[in-house]
Amino acid sequence: MAMWRGIILAVQFLTVLPLRMQVDWNERTGRIAVLSFPLVGAMIGALLVAQHALLFGHISLLVLSFLLLFSSIFLSGGLHADGWMDCSDAYFSYRDQQRRLEIMSDSRVGAFAVLSLFFLLGFRFIFMFETIAHFSLFSLFCLPLLSRLGMTLLLLTAPLAKQTGMASSFRQHVDRRFVPFVAMYGGVCLFSRETLVLFLALMLFYVIAKAFVVKQFGGVTGDVLGAFIEGSETFLWFVMWLLHAFAIL
Repeated sequence: MAMWRGIILAVQFLTVLPLRMQVDWNERTGRIAVLSFPLVGAMIGALLVAQHALLFGHISLLVLSFLLLFSSIFLSGGLHADGWMDCSDAYFSYRDQQRRLEIMSDSRVGAFAVLSLFFLLGFRFIFMFETIAHFSLFSLFCLPLLSRLGMTLLLLTAPLAKQTGMASSFRQHVDRRFVPFVAMYGGVCLFSRETLVLFLALMLFYVIAKAFVVKQFGGVTGDVLGAFIEGSETFLWFVMWLLHAFAIL
């Protein structure tokens, strides 16, 4: 029962799916919730695959690309996009780490946040539109799973930027010991060459992102984790575009 409650907690936190069940936050449900983050990504991936399967061939590729992009943002309630915007405002302030953390906590949205989100989603849309007629549905399924897998690894392995907030709450009940368990989600990528390349690309992005956030923010926060999901998904779409544009696979 605790396992299902933890999974439900993860779904409630990372998506807008209507699960109205009341789940108590405790050591066990909190741990299972964190370890279920990639599973939530798989659920989102399955919904995107279903949307693609239903609409492909019935509407233009342009509209389908936009709907897939919209759904990926909508299903998360815009939570991760908000994290990307907060991190953008903080980074482009060119202040010290403490001041950047204060800016991330500010509810106001700056010009850099809007511009960075525009270019992030703009490039992702281009990569999706250019590859939507060629990529496999299995890759579409794996993309949200991989971004949440990377985010979970970052949460488990990077230092905390502050001892309060969402990231700190989730880290109370998990640590590096659970990295091998989380990494097992990546095993699903072994079923095709394309998804294997995407998994390796995610690991590269994870290493670079971890070094970046430690240097610029002193560690991870809830906003940083959300920004990682959005940034990694755009990067993975870029890799998929490279694979098809240059016929690498």
